[in-house]
Amino acid sequence: MPEMPEVETIARKLRRTIVGKSIAEVWLSGLPLRRPLGPALAQCLVGRTIRRIHRRGKYIIAELEPRLFWLIHLGMSGRVFYFGAETEKPKHTHAVIRFADSSELQYRDHRRFGLMAAHEVPRLRNVPELAALGVDPLDPGLTAAWLEPMLRKSRVEIKSFLLDQSKIAGLGNIYVCEALFHARIRPLRRCFTLTEAETRALVRAIRKVIVLAVRNRGTSFSDFMDPDREPGANQHFLCVFQMDGEKCRRCRSIIRRLRQGNRGSFYCPRCQR
Repeated sequence: MPEMPEVETIARKLRRTIVGKSIAEVWLSGLPLRRPLGPALAQCLVGRTIRRIHRRGKYIIAELEPRLFWLIHLGMSGRVFYFGAETEKPKHTHAVIRFADSSELQYRDHRRFGLMAAHEVPRLRNVPELAALGVDPLDPGLTAAWLEPMLRKSRVEIKSFLLDQSKIAGLGNIYVCEALFHARIRPLRRCFTLTEAETRALVRAIRKVIVLAVRNRGTSFSDFMDPDREPGANQHFLCVFQMDGEKCRRCRSIIRRLRQGNRGSFYCPRCQR
């Protein structure tokens, strides 16, 4: 599933390619994503001009004029591709946004767990999908002083806490596993057991893995590509994710995998207490 660094990579590319363009035509497959893609969505978009591209958590938000916020969430397998001219629509293409200069944006999603929606609201903070999201991983508000009281009151496992988008918006399985490794915290630890020093280490680790992943244009295993059809490179810099059976880079112990909920967690049994 694309996480915050992958979505940030896409948003940065779209800022360079579609800002200032006017939407001339919208084609929809008629198949539902997480929600149905109805004709009302196409009617909302046609004739408007893209003024800004935002990212909030795992959402890409295009701010259009006249005032409209257009949201894209990639779900598990969504891809957004930009083409300089009209091109064919391969299988699993569910939306094509064609601009006045004949360039186009295609949304493809073979699992169809993504989302596309539009809202005519006065400000970004009024978009309903964004209202419940927590602090961004790169927001200055993500500090140990902010996080520590929340952890002290919580009895859930730290990994589950970090995956909760109402707490920190944008983290997913890859970067939570990596951040916990760098902070030397085992994924099964209960939140209230973390010390102040561990909380500070965790905040530093979150920033470290996110900044590195954004610099490397995201992590690509199978699905993720940016709008220019280029994969990310951060998979070459991971320390534990999907590396069970390999040696830890720090202590040479064997990386292990365990199940937490419906996800795999990867950790070093010696480094992560």
